[in-house]
Amino acid sequence: MTYGRWLRRAGDDLHLAYAQLPAGTAVTLDDVGATLAGRRAVYLGLLRLVELVVGEQPARPDVDRQTVDFALRIPGEDTTRLYLALSSAAGAQLHLAPSLTPICAPGRALASAAEALAVAGDILASHAPTGRQPRTPEGVAIRAGADGAAGLTDIAALTHDLVRIDAGLADWARRSYASLGRRTPSKQVVQDTDVTGAIADARWASTDPMAALVRRTANKAHHGESLLRLLDMPPPVRRASPITDGASARAALIAVRNWMYQNVGDVRAAHVAAATRLGYLVCTLASPPAVGPAWRAWIVAAHAASALKGSPPHGAATEAVGVLERLARWARPTPNQAPYRLPQRTRRDNIDDLAAVLPTFAEVIRRAVDHAARRGHFFVVDSRELERTPRSGIFHAVDRWRTSRIDDPQVSQLRTALWTASDPLKSRSTPARGAPRLARLAFEGPAWSQPDEGTVSTPLPPQRRPSRRRGVTGSR
Repeated sequence: MTYGRWLRRAGDDLHLAYAQLPAGTAVTLDDVGATLAGRRAVYLGLLRLVELVVGEQPARPDVDRQTVDFALRIPGEDTTRLYLALSSAAGAQLHLAPSLTPICAPGRALASAAEALAVAGDILASHAPTGRQPRTPEGVAIRAGADGAAGLTDIAALTHDLVRIDAGLADWARRSYASLGRRTPSKQVVQDTDVTGAIADARWASTDPMAALVRRTANKAHHGESLLRLLDMPPPVRRASPITDGASARAALIAVRNWMYQNVGDVRAAHVAAATRLGYLVCTLASPPAVGPAWRAWIVAAHAASALKGSPPHGAATEAVGVLERLARWARPTPNQAPYRLPQRTRRDNIDDLAAVLPTFAEVIRRAVDHAARRGHFFVVDSRELERTPRSGIFHAVDRWRTSRIDDPQVSQLRTALWTASDPLKSRSTPARGAPRLARLAFEGPAWSQPDEGTVSTPLPPQRRPSRRRGVTGSR
């Protein structure tokens, strides 16, 4: 489930709690405290989402209520003021037993909303944890502020639903105490002072100026679909995981892309060769609108990568090579394999889903190539000499290899081709769907706009679609 689906689930739970609040009452006296604890958990989940979207704490969370009131009444940045309002509305921690859970319908709905927000926060943290380096290209885009305004608008919309619940929470607690009285036994897990303080926090949150700030932030209009809502947990690299359909193939490609991004120092020539061959194969089999002329750049990249050699991968790095090879076999199956028996339209759609990941995949490969070339992980042919066989008049051509440099023609051609395959202005491919479209925003800075200095720009051949009958390049 994506980040957006967990947000929708939290919103549905909050709407359910708001609908059940006027008619429902607590089952026991301790149920009152458990419901208030669920309310606080929702506020803490919203606080965590703000920190993950922004990348840090916009303000100190331990500011007193009087300072927060003053900050909300003066002009300022809405992100900081929203964070202060959420931290103040959450209030102090309630003294609850670890196993105490709400029983009434509003309390169960609030607890479910808190769990949904916790999972949504875990999804964001898997890409861009607070206080640490992002782990995926999507995380880099989030840290760069991509779609951050839309993400804060979603958080403010959920806060608005919670503020509506706070407006009726005091009457709900009063009815619950009136209906229960002292007839229902209580373990006194929640102290009366904790309940009184939580009710005061709810009453403060439902009044201006916090309510006005939340409404103004939630009503901000944003064009297009929020890319954060399409985000999901990054899949891990597992060599033994089966690739049975388009979804598993796409997850495997994203997993390899993330592994190459996180472990750029472990990328070797075998990874680059397998990755460029896969990119060329996917572009050849995909529908023309899905890739545009980028397939020609992948051909050049695959040819340039084949001229590089290097030490073989070891350890966990071998799993990435195995996944790339299995993806290539899945993309072009033999007649006795299951993917070959799928309908032609289904197979084409599955390949197009892989093509949507290729622009960011090309950027990650280029980053790995730069790192490996600067550290001498590649070997290129320095010269070719004729060597005579001992006691024979036969000569053999022998290649003399040396450590590559960043300005070698083979490396420059590979980097230029990968840059062409990833540049949206050059490839003119359709925008990638889902998380890869968010990751595309991570590589649009000046550092990724073009190859570094020392690059020998290699002109690409004119565009020509590959022949479906021949299956290679269409040239004779």
